[in-house]
Amino acid sequence: MQRLKYFYRRHALTVTLLFFGLLSIAMVAIVYLQPNKILSGSDYHFHMNRIENLALSIKQGEWFPRISYFFIGGMGYAAGLFYPDAFLYLPAILRVVGLSIKESFIVFAIAINFSTFLITYISGKLADFNKKQALIFSLMYGLSIYRFADLVNRQAIGEVIALTFFPLMIVMLTRLKKGEHRYWYLLSIGMAAIGYSHMISVEMMGIVIIIYTLLNLKRFYQNKSLKYLIAAGLLAIGLLGRYFLAVGEQMATTIFQVTAQPLAFLSDRTLPFKDIVVNSLTNAVFHANTVNVGITILLGLGIACGLFYYSKNDRDLIGIALGLFIATTSIMPWHLLDHTIINTIQFPWRFFAIITAIVSYLVAKDECHLLKNKYYFYLLILLLGAGNVIYSTNSIQNQSWRFRTNAAYNTPNPYYIGAGHEYLPAQTDCQKILRHKKQVVKYQPHKIKITNVRHTWGPLSV
Repeated sequence: MQRLKYFYRRHALTVTLLFFGLLSIAMVAIVYLQPNKILSGSDYHFHMNRIENLALSIKQGEWFPRISYFFIGGMGYAAGLFYPDAFLYLPAILRVVGLSIKESFIVFAIAINFSTFLITYISGKLADFNKKQALIFSLMYGLSIYRFADLVNRQAIGEVIALTFFPLMIVMLTRLKKGEHRYWYLLSIGMAAIGYSHMISVEMMGIVIIIYTLLNLKRFYQNKSLKYLIAAGLLAIGLLGRYFLAVGEQMATTIFQVTAQPLAFLSDRTLPFKDIVVNSLTNAVFHANTVNVGITILLGLGIACGLFYYSKNDRDLIGIALGLFIATTSIMPWHLLDHTIINTIQFPWRFFAIITAIVSYLVAKDECHLLKNKYYFYLLILLLGAGNVIYSTNSIQNQSWRFRTNAAYNTPNPYYIGAGHEYLPAQTDCQKILRHKKQVVKYQPHKIKITNVRHTWGPLSV
């Protein structure tokens, strides 16, 4: 035992990285490494098509495609413009070098997990956590049920990537509140990374930043942090300028489905308070009516609220987490915002991601010094690990209909463009397109001879 402790002290970083790597693989092993089959999430078609489109573009020498021409049988879709592909180059390049869609996605999922653990751990060190606290921060967040459901059941790849940077945002806000201005630009980089993953997450995090700033406006001013916060915001806007300018130009000249016919209204996507609590206590498998934060985060939030009057420095975060939790329920009058830009968030329960980041931070900060008790430390790790194993097992048993054979999973369908068809012009009749999938090139064979047909990503008759 003494030798192990000595070895760990000498090679703490290496051991930690190895642990994160093994954990990243273990998280996807149960649901993704099944022989001859793989669990498919509700959004997997759309995101696999995004990866396939980027891979085909790279093969053609076009590294930064604006139009996703793989979609809709070759007619194209503006997915790459409205939904940035910045973090999809890894799986796309893996496709280019010969890996299957399944193999590329599994490697990508492992990389996302590892990045989440690592960035959360680094964020913990930025928060002046010791190694044990930083580790708990990483495990609490990386193994959280909402993030796991996003990765496995929804396969909402853009959102999952964005979640990687949420802990960094929370920590950087607390640093600025304390007057620690060093590394202030990480707030901008984190926001830009979120934006180039999932723009809805930028909107949500922006709301949290505004609320946090208003709650601490006096302290930000006294600590001379306000100017750094403003500078971080301007830098983030600059870093995201490429996206905003391109989308703004399109939105100014064209009406798209995303604004003309919203996929969902916030008021229709809330759940009763009681249901969310019960679903969280049981780590219910993800469905529109069972989405939850998981038992560990729920208990952590409950303990944090119980210690509200003792946690003077973190009352703002506790209040935000509790407020967002209530906002995901039918208690919140979302109908007042159904026809505003806030409705682009679509599902109030997306805020579970921010709640998870905040509660993970609070638990790791450990105001009650519970982590000094090794039994509490190991019990917490056991609870997190067991929760994921049970959740994975239940996903397999309760959602067996989501499994696809390797052959089916590796065969993308370019006509899956998302349930809302958000990035089609409003006047486009998508059903008409689906009814006329066959594309016929009419010409006079005796006058023209076509010998070099390169259109291989959709049905084409010549």
